[in-house]
Amino acid sequence: MKNIITTSVLTIVVMLLGIIGAWFLFPEVTSDLLRNAERSAAGLEQHNIEVEGLNIEYLEGGQGDALVLLHGFSANKDNWTRIGKYFTPYFRVIAPDLPGFGESSLDPHGDYTIRTQAERVKAFIRALKIKSLHLGGSSMGGAIAGVYASLYHKDLKSLLLISPGGVASSELSKMFRLIEEGKPNPLIPKDAEEYEYMLDFVFVEKPFIPGPVKKALVQEAVANQPLYQKIFKQLTNSADIPLEDVMTGLPVPTLILWGAQDRVLHVSGARILEVVIPGVRVVVIDAVGHLPMIEKPEKTAGFYLHFLGFKP
Repeated sequence: MKNIITTSVLTIVVMLLGIIGAWFLFPEVTSDLLRNAERSAAGLEQHNIEVEGLNIEYLEGGQGDALVLLHGFSANKDNWTRIGKYFTPYFRVIAPDLPGFGESSLDPHGDYTIRTQAERVKAFIRALKIKSLHLGGSSMGGAIAGVYASLYHKDLKSLLLISPGGVASSELSKMFRLIEEGKPNPLIPKDAEEYEYMLDFVFVEKPFIPGPVKKALVQEAVANQPLYQKIFKQLTNSADIPLEDVMTGLPVPTLILWGAQDRVLHVSGARILEVVIPGVRVVVIDAVGHLPMIEKPEKTAGFYLHFLGFKP
């Protein structure tokens, strides 16, 4: 009996050492396992599809009306994983990596302006044979969603904008003041230290990110820095916005959520859009930064579900 117990203890120790070893020696593998576990908990699985010559990777899960969610600049589809579990009981959730980001096609010479991306989203939705949908977007994805709504409003049952970009007449945010002063863009880190600064910049309370996942995210951000610089320049020079012009009179039920402590895009943009969109509802969330769907996923989801008449 003593030998059996000793063997069992040794087996457990070896397993633990193996897990710890994998954690440090194979961070990419560990990162994938952890990300897949979080996706699975949200009821999401990864798929891919080719659309107009571009590979689009996306997460999908749940049942009901389609809810397509568009991530922001220098982000990816997993920005929606934490909030996804609150949506999949009510919707067929679809969160793509927009071209230029994540695992979708990355063309260093591509066109990543807002209207072009909105038209790509339209082609993606058509390829999935979705006739009508709810559409959401965060930051850059919010600007794309807003332009999509202005072009194809008959497709949409509702629109969710989370701190959307492109509100030209808003007050200057902390990020754009830094850029005007010639300082680095906080959203385009070039090393692990700047990545940590980016997290401090976009969140009030940083969510826990396991070490291997963070290491993989840092590697991806650093590798894509030159492309992100080009895309950011395209976005800031784009003539597809101001959003307050293209969305004036929009006949789509619209909810705008904005973190009160957003330093990336100034919260004054919320009230500007409130004036031009008929029947819009605006919620400014206290003690939250630029990404409320990551920082406060349950609360953020609750605002949208109640807006649509669900009782979670």
